[in-house]
Amino acid sequence: MIVSALPAHWRSRATELAPYAPAAAQAFRDAADQLDEALQAPDDSVSISEAASLGGFSIDRLQKLVANGRIANVGRKGKPRIRREDVPVKPGHAAKLRKLSTRANIKASGVVASVIKEVQ
Repeated sequence: MIVSALPAHWRSRATELAPYAPAAAQAFRDAADQLDEALQAPDDSVSISEAASLGGFSIDRLQKLVANGRIANVGRKGKPRIRREDVPVKPGHAAKLRKLSTRANIKASGVVASVIKEVQ
């Protein structure tokens, strides 16, 4: 699910839960409000090295793009930062990230399952 779609989904769940579990419904609404606020935050920036990991471009290439003004520097001189939404993504890099993310989710689910098994 796309992160930006979660607040609407959580509000929908809150509406469904309200007649049966008002406290849970309120928790869903509160979480949706908090996520909406976080998604609207203007200072969602990353360092050059974080941007390189996210987009697949080298640190040197990103530094040149910032120096040339092709990407806005929202940090300070000598310590540039890039808005997360301005991070360029190399073609094919998103697919690699999804593959790594899927692997991480599988490992994480295995850890969760083992913890649950130990608790029971």
